[in-house]
Amino acid sequence: MTTSTAINHSNQTNPMGYPTGPDAAAQPPVLKKVRRAGGFGTTDSIVGGCTEAKMTSPGSVKASELASLLDLLYAKAGIHPDATEVEVAALLGADGFDLVARLNGALAVAPRASAAILDVSDVGLSSDDDTGVPSSTDERCVPGSPGRLEDDAISIEQDLLVVPDMAPLPVDLTLPAVAPVVPDVSRPIKPAPTAAEPTAYKADTEIALSRIFELGKVAKVAHPEISPLAPYDGPGVVTMTGFGELGRFGNQVLQYAFLRCYAAKHGNLEIQVPSWVGASLFGLSNSEVARAFPAVVESRDTKANSTFTSDFIDYIKASNAGMDVPELPECILDADQPRPAANVDVWGWFQWHTRAYAPYKTLIQQTFTPVPAVADPLKTAFDKSLRFRGGVKRTVVGLHLRLGDYKTIAASSFGYCAPTSWYLELLAKIWPTLENPVLCVASDDLEAVLRDFAEYDPITSETAGLELPESFRGKGAGFFPDWYMLTQCDVLAISNSTFSFTACMANTVPGARFFRAHYAHRMEEIAPWDADPIVHRDVSALSTLQVLYNTQGAAALARNVLYELPYYGVRSVLMKGVLGVRAAHAKAVAAA
Repeated sequence: MTTSTAINHSNQTNPMGYPTGPDAAAQPPVLKKVRRAGGFGTTDSIVGGCTEAKMTSPGSVKASELASLLDLLYAKAGIHPDATEVEVAALLGADGFDLVARLNGALAVAPRASAAILDVSDVGLSSDDDTGVPSSTDERCVPGSPGRLEDDAISIEQDLLVVPDMAPLPVDLTLPAVAPVVPDVSRPIKPAPTAAEPTAYKADTEIALSRIFELGKVAKVAHPEISPLAPYDGPGVVTMTGFGELGRFGNQVLQYAFLRCYAAKHGNLEIQVPSWVGASLFGLSNSEVARAFPAVVESRDTKANSTFTSDFIDYIKASNAGMDVPELPECILDADQPRPAANVDVWGWFQWHTRAYAPYKTLIQQTFTPVPAVADPLKTAFDKSLRFRGGVKRTVVGLHLRLGDYKTIAASSFGYCAPTSWYLELLAKIWPTLENPVLCVASDDLEAVLRDFAEYDPITSETAGLELPESFRGKGAGFFPDWYMLTQCDVLAISNSTFSFTACMANTVPGARFFRAHYAHRMEEIAPWDADPIVHRDVSALSTLQVLYNTQGAAALARNVLYELPYYGVRSVLMKGVLGVRAAHAKAVAAA
């Protein structure tokens, strides 16, 4: 195998850069060097061109932390200090091996030129820039030039540490077709009252590093001593032992919707899933998982808003060694298809085109109708503050803007931050046509977006007084007032997110209209029951950089090229490593 030039091939180290011989330590010497230097205490310590000015900003990662992360990867993947090149590649794959080798090298070497050093102040990265709204007067980006910042703080063509297939290219980054328009703020936004339950969970998705080492976990079953292949003669069931591990609430709604349709298609199978917040909110009567059953998995031809879909399907099959693991195609729910198998454990995201779910529309909407104890106080507050605000019947226009984690995963096929200017353009077109319109906004970063909609006097679920009853607080449902509010809108414009897409599916308001932010078409009208839950795009380097520039601007483009894209690669390698170790463990247990 050909290795990266960052690897030391001398007889003092093995192919991963670990020292060999009697004095060998349990960690690569390059990681020691960074720790001795105290992280990014000096400008000659660098990760992908990022220096202390960037890496010590809020929410970023220091070199010492990245070194610790690599240590953790080695430990979780079972990489021994004396591991050979072949052994490492077998665990992480060729791409993973090369990426880790380059990261080791980047942690040990000085920058090749001062132009590789990014000072956030040099590229005008402020809190306003970080909202994901590119400025139409950004003087640091020179349109028509091959992606260079005017002050030469960073050039995207230079040789940087990047993820596989994301090498920086000389790209002609054209300006957005329509410059972002931000209304004049004539009055301040009223501060939202402190929420009864925090909603910060929204940033902690499967994309978050903190969740990577939870991948592949399954719920405890009531009778773990029973083999999946043991005979079963009870009532027909369908289980999902991994429910809750593949995404948050929006994904869980889609996964449960699939189970509900699957059960109905077979003839009313019992659904068994781990305990989840939706059971209380929607009054679902499903039981927890009693025993293990043979696994089935969704087809690898389907897509999901996940950064490791194919790897996960491979993991499920590998961890069920010796057993056939059928793949479920979208057509399995069609009326002309035979009954699906009963007594199986289902795995997948099931973000299928909603034509597969359309025949079950009434069933799904009934399933996700909140219980009266939840719905009644929410509806009362919604009607008072929005539907009949000021004693006049209103047309409620809702917006959902997902920023947070989407700023950091531009290398994925689905992660793009639609700027507020796209929503403002839509409002400018439709607002004059609506009768007594009122605006409500939901976002994982309200503070960043509300100021841009000040001219429309936006209302949030908090300022509208939408609260869960006391008995439902503390159950991890602080997000639910937002979701409920979106389900009640007459006009709804959403992000590329299952959270708000499922709100569209649950919306039963007569004549409601729905729009979604599209990376190429800005805001486009959709029919929730005839659409993909998530928009996916080409993930070539050219497409990624263009979408980044058009949606987040020059500063975010520079930040992603220098840091987020390489860091995305680290997370991908970690995911592969964790799943590989778990699959190997499952095989060993099965063999024993």
